[in-house]
Amino acid sequence: MEWYTRYKKQLEQVYKEAEDRIAAFPGPLNSVGLAYADKFNPVKHESGKDYICSLLPFWIKELSGISDSQCERLALANVYGMLYFFIQDDVMDSAPSSKWKDQLALGNLLLLEMFSVFRELFPSDSSFWRYYHRYVTTWADSVMNEDRDDYFVNEPIRTAGKAGPVKIASTGALLLTGRDEFIHKLEHAIDLVLMTLQMADDYADWKEDLAEGSYNGLLAMIAAGRASGEPLTEKDAENAIYIRGCMKPYVQFAFDNHRKLLAMDTGASEILDFHAFLLNHLNQVTETIDTNRKQLLKGGFEYFLSTYEAKKVQ
Repeated sequence: MEWYTRYKKQLEQVYKEAEDRIAAFPGPLNSVGLAYADKFNPVKHESGKDYICSLLPFWIKELSGISDSQCERLALANVYGMLYFFIQDDVMDSAPSSKWKDQLALGNLLLLEMFSVFRELFPSDSSFWRYYHRYVTTWADSVMNEDRDDYFVNEPIRTAGKAGPVKIASTGALLLTGRDEFIHKLEHAIDLVLMTLQMADDYADWKEDLAEGSYNGLLAMIAAGRASGEPLTEKDAENAIYIRGCMKPYVQFAFDNHRKLLAMDTGASEILDFHAFLLNHLNQVTETIDTNRKQLLKGGFEYFLSTYEAKKVQ
């Protein structure tokens, strides 16, 4: 995990600055905000979900040619943006509650902090703001229409759209140094990584998503392969995952993404390394499920043989 450990110290400083600013928010939003920031701090709680949000500027620093200071400012802005969009997701995925007041107010303060950092780096007439507009519009389209249009079944790469705003850090870095010609290729590469990241999340969260009725790529693939139009049950999903081996074709999408990333040769090797980390995780899950299934089947067969031999003796 050199793509993470190499930048751990810088990441600690970025989160420290974010936390210092959040601590200055009016109460009780300061304490709510600090608890929320702590929850998603990858230095404190190592998880693949949140690494890309804050590490992306570091991964493309060499490719873009940005300075250390610019890199850290972009990372800080992405941390604020990550927290803001996570709050939006939480509100959209939960029933109305008294928490919404705190969450929505906190979200707006985080959004202000993100814009404050970006305004230091990009004047109002910069093309940066057009890219930002496009990424957020894609995010809004994704959260509203992924279920209706069945993204994972019909066009899997579109599942990256919900996390698309993280790309503003990489695009911003390239714009700062006038390397606009790399933007399109890097956008596509990051979308491939975000798709695989979403796949890993969907496997981890499938039971919760099924119970809440949230769109989930793994469940969508299982449902699409069923002859029956009946709603998917937890038992149906368990049979597909743990007995019928649906994880193999599911993870094949991630293998295909890795092959595409290798062929693209973006010049940002740590993006590829992070994707390899995600792919390895999904592949290990699949192999463990397959091994357990074979052991269970073997155990059942051995039980059958022992019973059969016992009857022969009688």
